[in-house]
Amino acid sequence: MDHARLAQANLNLLVTLDVLLETRSVTRAAERLGVTVSAVSHGLRALRESFDDPLFVRTRAGLEPTPRALGLAGPLRQGLRTLDQTLEDDPRFDPATSTRTFTLATTDYVATILAGPLMRALAETAPGVTLDIRSVPEAEVEGQLARSELDVAISPPAPALDGLMRRRLLDDGFACLVREGHPRVGKRLSLATYVALQHALISPQGSGTSIVDRLLTERGLARHVALRVQSFVTAPLVVAESDLILTAPTLLVRTFARHAGVRVLPPPLSVPRFTVYSFWHQRVERDPAHTWLRARLVDAAVLASRAKAG
Repeated sequence: MDHARLAQANLNLLVTLDVLLETRSVTRAAERLGVTVSAVSHGLRALRESFDDPLFVRTRAGLEPTPRALGLAGPLRQGLRTLDQTLEDDPRFDPATSTRTFTLATTDYVATILAGPLMRALAETAPGVTLDIRSVPEAEVEGQLARSELDVAISPPAPALDGLMRRRLLDDGFACLVREGHPRVGKRLSLATYVALQHALISPQGSGTSIVDRLLTERGLARHVALRVQSFVTAPLVVAESDLILTAPTLLVRTFARHAGVRVLPPPLSVPRFTVYSFWHQRVERDPAHTWLRARLVDAAVLASRAKAG
């Protein structure tokens, strides 16, 4: 470590650079930092001199980072977050008074079933805490966890990755969803009726078939997919206003059955169950705030698993 070089560094400028990389705007950066626009502009000029690089180029969409700035983004965010945690007055973490933001990466399926019970718990025990739930490409999750850009990722099983810890959150299966009063679906759903109906298919990748199609093919059958969407939220809402049938994770369709004019039926096929895990970097394994967050995720998963369709 070059202590002499660090002693000459201006920490405020590094904070300014981090916020500029996030906001891509001098004006928004000034608002976030609580300083004037001219102060941020002056800081950017100093940063350009320090790194001997323009760092940002103005475009119609805002400030576009140069390759040099993009290369600095990850290590800079990780270093500032580590420093911030080191300088905390009370490292024990008090959820009742904390104003911390936790960033989670997951699908809208998991967000739909967990966000409700999770936010109810936080409203009671941690009213100042903010959750930032976002979709992150699978290939980027490991790096973002390592750089502290994410706190926790939640997904079905993934290959074991160096440096990542995981915990089983919940098990789920599949169920069918139809609208109330569907003219062709009674109390029970036969395989013949199932195949004859028009189907909605949730395909996060935007193409292809599902395990249901493979199971039908094994029986010499096929279904007509009339609607294919990437969103786990869109499909149930369309089903509520049409005669489509949807086969989707049970906890997801139960959630919609509590709020929309739809009902849940068991599928006329034996569809394998699956497990959802939470993942985090081993560096934060013993961090009090992370430990608290992971416990709340487990609590929310338990509540979601016990909830009925209504």
